[in-house]
Amino acid sequence: MRVLTGFFLGQGAAQGVSILAGLLLVRTLSVEAYAQFGLATGFQAVFTTLMDMGFASTIIPMVADRRDDRALVGRYVRSAKHLRDRAFWMLAPVAILSFLAIMHKQHWSWTTQFMLLASVLLALYSSGRFSYYSAPLLIFGRLRAYYVPQVATGLGRLVAYIGLAFGGGLNAWTAAVLSALNVTLNASLLAKASQPYHEWPEQDDPVTDRELIHYILPAAPAIIFAAFQAQITLFLISIFGGTVYIAEVAALGRIGQLFAVLMTFNLIVVEPYIARLKRKQLLPIFLGFVALASLVGLPVVLIAFKWPGAFLWLLGAKYAGLGSIVGWVVLSACMNYIAGLIWIINRARKWVFWSGSMVEIVLLLGVQIAYVILIGVRTTREAVMLSLVSSFCYLTAHSYVSVRGFLLKPREIQGA
Repeated sequence: MRVLTGFFLGQGAAQGVSILAGLLLVRTLSVEAYAQFGLATGFQAVFTTLMDMGFASTIIPMVADRRDDRALVGRYVRSAKHLRDRAFWMLAPVAILSFLAIMHKQHWSWTTQFMLLASVLLALYSSGRFSYYSAPLLIFGRLRAYYVPQVATGLGRLVAYIGLAFGGGLNAWTAAVLSALNVTLNASLLAKASQPYHEWPEQDDPVTDRELIHYILPAAPAIIFAAFQAQITLFLISIFGGTVYIAEVAALGRIGQLFAVLMTFNLIVVEPYIARLKRKQLLPIFLGFVALASLVGLPVVLIAFKWPGAFLWLLGAKYAGLGSIVGWVVLSACMNYIAGLIWIINRARKWVFWSGSMVEIVLLLGVQIAYVILIGVRTTREAVMLSLVSSFCYLTAHSYVSVRGFLLKPREIQGA
């Protein structure tokens, strides 16, 4: 109950502040400025996944029920840091060239491009520190220490946005820079808060590095693929469509974030809980979580189809003409949420298989290539429907992994 109460109070406050800041940007920025901010945010999300590669997320399942061994926790945190930092320095040049190439097509000013790029790089480095220093707090259920810094810095960012909006200084790059500084400050505060819950090793441990790599390697192809898939519609519309379509897709993504609180619940509450469960308890709890997620999502989807104006009001008058596709956006987000829940449970039980990655990649590539050839991605509606069919592919692939995990004997899982 302490963990649940801490989650709903902390996540509710943090997510509430984040939603307010996001809606302020949607309603205040021009269509072109929001297209710039949305493209930077989407690009940042892709490279965050590529650089992390799941290293930070391995800490909780690897520790499992051994959290009282704080030297062990510290060893895994340092290993995740070492691998994540190395990935950042290897991929940063690729990120720089790729982002400049994408922005050059839109003919935006060099000042805007440079400042957006700087904000992306700062956020990419700081997001790694945020993720691996969060793990000890989540392992021990210290949600107050986890959420208070996020709420405080989020409020500061929101106030800064409001001040810039009234002063006429709020644009794409000022919003992106403030967002990156917010992540950086959060990471520093969490690093300090997590110190009592792990013992920091004196040096990197190659054995632990190999253990984390061995654990995550079967999922690596799917993680790399999913990094691009998460923003595939935004990137495709930036190639085949114009600035207005980029802004619309990015704005509709704000509606899809309705399930962000529940997805965070999976990471903070469900994953540590599932990791500690005995195998004989797992099946009914797995089915219960999936059923509960479906029951929570169903009324939201029905409301989105019946009264889309309630969602579009949040985005402002500039996006009032998107009512016919809001329901599909929310349905896609709901499907992705359920698929994400299943993936979290799979990961917590160490059900990470090469075959699961292959099923996900082959299924998604086949469906999406056929969609692009037969239909195309030139308008906002076409981009939204591509996201919807992709969500069914995710659900199918992660469900396959769950079925295989339940069928395997415990001793077979590590080498599967």
